Amino acid sequence: MKITISGEDTIAVRLAEALMHEHEVTMIIPKSVENPAFDTLNVQTFRGSQTSTKLLKESCIFDADLFVACGKADETNLVACAEAKRMRAKKVVCFLRGQAVQTNENDAAQLAKTLGIDKVILPALRLAKEIQKIVMVPGALEADAFENGKVRLVKRRIEAGSRFDGVLLKDVGVPEGVVLTMCERDTERYIPRGNTLLQAGDKLTAMGNIGGIERLVRRYMANTDVGPDPRRAIIVGGGSVGFAIAESLEDNGWKIKIIESDRQRAEEIAGQLKGLVLHGDGTDLSLLREENVGDTPVLIAVTSNDEKNLLVSLLAKEEGVKRILTRAENHTNEQLFESVGIDVVRSTTGAAVTAVLRGVLRSERDFMAEFNHGDVRILRLHMAEHVEPIELSKMSAPVFAIVGAILRDEKVVIPQGKDIVQAGDELLVFCQTAHVEQTREFFNNL
Repeated sequence: MKITISGEDTIAVRLAEALMHEHEVTMIIPKSVENPAFDTLNVQTFRGSQTSTKLLKESCIFDADLFVACGKADETNLVACAEAKRMRAKKVVCFLRGQAVQTNENDAAQLAKTLGIDKVILPALRLAKEIQKIVMVPGALEADAFENGKVRLVKRRIEAGSRFDGVLLKDVGVPEGVVLTMCERDTERYIPRGNTLLQAGDKLTAMGNIGGIERLVRRYMANTDVGPDPRRAIIVGGGSVGFAIAESLEDNGWKIKIIESDRQRAEEIAGQLKGLVLHGDGTDLSLLREENVGDTPVLIAVTSNDEKNLLVSLLAKEEGVKRILTRAENHTNEQLFESVGIDVVRSTTGAAVTAVLRGVLRSERDFMAEFNHGDVRILRLHMAEHVEPIELSKMSAPVFAIVGAILRDEKVVIPQGKDIVQAGDELLVFCQTAHVEQTREFFNNL
């Protein structure tokens, strides 16, 4: 595909990094922006305004399969997308990042439709949805759904005293409807086999149907003593992200408290939520203790300041909070936060990039999702008509790749070793990003 990206910050850089290896990428960057990250990209670059008709022509926008306007100014993005569409770009995607539109996705989409824009992405709401999905699964480090919810993915630590703690996988098995796709221990990453010795603290990733995943999480990976009322959370930060998370969790029966440092914002959202909204500083340890943070099952730190989110998270961890989900806008901070013991770290940038890759490019090829900061992917691969029926147990990919689901005649099969793969099947394959091309080649040549 020929893709043009206009923008001036991390989102534009991350998008280009994700797309430039498999697509012809052009970038439009304001003249005033000096960011060394742009110089490291393997893309064609034009300097100037993304709304300039002359510059859009020079960048051959009329030949673009996709135009993405992801600058900081919503109005500029809207104008650029409308102009790109007028100049015959096949598909245009507009980022809307201002708080004025973040809590009204329907109105934003309607505005885009009026201007002929194909897709609108609200990064803050995308991040809120990612965090909400993870929070809803007990103990999850990652959670996602495919095929209208028929296939689920979850990543979780094995708890001490659980069924999986200190056993060989073949001695305990897995519930029906589940495939274990990855085990992580320290810096090691591998596909679990029958002779794999599982231990407390290992991070397991699994794909399966909703019943199988629920049984896996509750009966195999968790210590059954979950304590009273686990559906409670404190959210530090009542901006677009925090408010959207609170609304969604309350709709699902959770009890929520929000700590917001801006008095006007706190008063604004207090009347829109069932839970308590406190005006205060989330890094104030005395305030956290007054609100019994140590007895709260989940803390979510989503202010717009990375350093504040980290400090809140570390204080909460010290007070005994078991589940902490943290926002980190600086890409380098995501893995840094994890290295100091924060289990779930997400950013609006990552959520926005994922939205483009999943929502816009899925139909173009086989990409479904990526995880672990882009290190692993799920591909949807079609089995050609020449493929002879073969048992999964007889398929041995030469790289890190495993089939998580078989899609056949509108049915979903969560496979076991004796299940058959045949012509016309579509496979959801979990693999390392570094092995994507080898994975495609292996399944295409069956």
